[in-house]
Amino acid sequence: MQEITIKELAKTRFKDIYMNLLRGHEMSDGETVKLLAIAVLLLNHSAAEIKRLGYRITLFYGNLTGRYEPLYDVAVNSGLLPVSAAIGKSFEQDERLSNSFIQNIVSSYVDTFRDQGMVLTEQQDILRTFVQAEYENSSVVVAPTSYGKSELIIKSVRDNPEKRVLILVPSKALLAQTKKRLIYADINDMGKVITHPEMYSPERNSRVFVLTQERLNRMLNEHSYLKFDMVFVDEAHNLLQGDSRNELLATMLCILGARNPDASFKFLTPFLCNELNVRVRYLDMTPKGFRIDEYIKSERFLVRDFRTGKNDGKLKLYDHFLNHWIDLDRKHNNCFDLIKSESLAKNIIYGNTKKRIEQFALELAESLPNIECPLIQTACDELEETFDKRYRLIACLRKGVMYHHGSIPDTIRLYLENLFNQSKAMKYLVCNSTLLEGVNLPIERLFIFDYSKGKGNLTSSQFKNLIGRVNRFSEVFDPKAGSALQKLESSIYLLGVDEYTHKRANLKTFYENSVNVSQEDEDTVNNVLLEASDISDDKAALRHKDAVSRLENLQPGVVTGEECKYVKTEVGRLMIANSVSEIDVFASEEEVDEAISLSLEANGPINTADRLLTDIKTCFIEKFHAGTKNSDMLRLKNQAALDFYAMFLDWKLKKRTTKQIIRHTLKYWEDLPQTKGTDYVYVSSWGDTKYRNSHSAHYVRISRKNDVERVNLAIVRLKDEDDFFDNKIFRFLEILNGVGAVEPSFYKRVKYGTDDESKIKLIREGYSRGLSELLLDRYPRYVRMNANGEIEVSSHVIALMRKNEESDLLIFEAQMNLKPVPAQSS
Repeated sequence: MQEITIKELAKTRFKDIYMNLLRGHEMSDGETVKLLAIAVLLLNHSAAEIKRLGYRITLFYGNLTGRYEPLYDVAVNSGLLPVSAAIGKSFEQDERLSNSFIQNIVSSYVDTFRDQGMVLTEQQDILRTFVQAEYENSSVVVAPTSYGKSELIIKSVRDNPEKRVLILVPSKALLAQTKKRLIYADINDMGKVITHPEMYSPERNSRVFVLTQERLNRMLNEHSYLKFDMVFVDEAHNLLQGDSRNELLATMLCILGARNPDASFKFLTPFLCNELNVRVRYLDMTPKGFRIDEYIKSERFLVRDFRTGKNDGKLKLYDHFLNHWIDLDRKHNNCFDLIKSESLAKNIIYGNTKKRIEQFALELAESLPNIECPLIQTACDELEETFDKRYRLIACLRKGVMYHHGSIPDTIRLYLENLFNQSKAMKYLVCNSTLLEGVNLPIERLFIFDYSKGKGNLTSSQFKNLIGRVNRFSEVFDPKAGSALQKLESSIYLLGVDEYTHKRANLKTFYENSVNVSQEDEDTVNNVLLEASDISDDKAALRHKDAVSRLENLQPGVVTGEECKYVKTEVGRLMIANSVSEIDVFASEEEVDEAISLSLEANGPINTADRLLTDIKTCFIEKFHAGTKNSDMLRLKNQAALDFYAMFLDWKLKKRTTKQIIRHTLKYWEDLPQTKGTDYVYVSSWGDTKYRNSHSAHYVRISRKNDVERVNLAIVRLKDEDDFFDNKIFRFLEILNGVGAVEPSFYKRVKYGTDDESKIKLIREGYSRGLSELLLDRYPRYVRMNANGEIEVSSHVIALMRKNEESDLLIFEAQMNLKPVPAQSS
């Protein structure tokens, strides 16, 4: 058969019939015959995009007319068995079809792909076989969101009880979710899931670890003989990025390979153009690739621009196959009117900056009526008790609107995600790219008011990953779900909105560059420790040289064929171990070492917040190299900032609750004009004005903000400051503690909020300080120390916590760490 291209097809009369199908217009019998005949021709072509267009036609035709026989045949022949099964259900109502010999044969064939009530696609089934066959070898699995990558991890752990398995995840939120999935999977003899360096003991026969690269780094540094047999890298596309976190991830992979040359590496990702791009320098590993290329969902891409000067009043549909735009006869007064009229039961609204996400959620909520839902009321009560009744999130929740971003504490985010899952009244989720990594929610429709991510735009792959979150297969083909076939036509709305969408953003061009089937995606490899990265320019070469030297110091002997520098002091080793990149370690380690020694001689071990922050400034920050310009740590050179962080840490040491710290922050801001002679407050991305020599509007005039604005600034800044301590300041605490410069009890109180060993053990297991204190104070008989000195919590405590009407948030947190069991009979 002569092959045809998309461009040639677009020039034929097929285009007019196809556009009528997209518009949902009624077609004559003659047009229907032509359309389906063309679909058959397209499905028999070899080019993937041509075959997909043929499938799209049969899907849209079936959903438009209710006649699914063509789609049924296509699905059976293409291995899309969940689609066949969904259509087969409707055939059961037709006596003629249900008694058909062919139908019964196909139904029996589909049943061979059933697994725990779900029907697998042909490639999903092959993927499981591939993973099992490659347990001993390294591999890359490129599969869309919702294709069961989490289940592959669980099955691998279950099938390999003799192997020590490591699962590397990019965030603490994903770490908590992965740990919960493993706990709830009932894997025999799995033991405790290790999620923190302090949880591990060489005497403990631990076999499953879920860690971020930073936690793994600390664990490998503390245990030089620790090694793993099987390593999963979740969201592996991140490895290609050139930031320090992903250079550290590549470094960790090198060390793991050096410690166990027989280790197998499993890279899991929803998108990657070339599987070999994950190969790491100094790691002898060539993975085998498996790529899912089945096409089941076929999206409708819509645009409506409400921006001043760009508003032509028309909703447009973009066909990404023929690269053609059509106008639709649907009118909307504004973006909120469109969202409300086009939304389904569960909707996400994507933006970029946290500030605009909250503003958009508030505006949307103001246009909606109050809703009645006991689950939402409980969540509002919890947030009011934890934070403040003026927390804007509470007002949004009462309208069925939720926002989700990085300035919401991790446990609260997980709690909110669970609420979105459980409450039918929770209809809208306004979020940013925090949703792109491992967050699995029942989403039916996607609206976008800002297609940027960070300082750039969503790449084609990132955008497709976001789209993949809509109508996940596990929800679409759930036996209890309805309208499965309609959900395969996900609708994506790209909106232009004044104050929210960049004035120069070209919505139509974004679609044409991101989803047009004629566009070819390419990986961008910026990580200097990956073989595919270009390190020929001076800047990349310097980064590569520094990264290689750090790698060699962490695991001597792993780097071959290159000359490396080596640290001479314990401080130097600890700076590399704690990923301090702001200091030229090899040039400055002795100077830093001397500064710490002088401080110890003059003042003894560090035992106060003031002293800790001052020593971090004098021993480290003042030694930052000249190229360090954008580090948040530089703020600590300013005495007012140093005083604030010492005060903030002191509140933590005094065990102030979240609500108390918010009140202390408000009082501190109120007194600023008298105490500091200024009302300018640094709030990072939440700011709206510049101050002194600042290049960005990272400040606010706090005296010009009303009470509600101040409270909400205090809430988001609380999470941001916690992250600042955890990710930036505490690296230097670890270094100082490593050389004996910190008083032991003070170190524990700073790191864990307590020096009580039982509470510390629970915190190391993943429990918050609040839940640890509750369990030990009110439920001590459910907490015990085993013969190895390990702390264990009985799952029965959850039922008792419910009976005693403990905080819903604390019960939820307990369930993240323990699988509930039925209450014990009295």
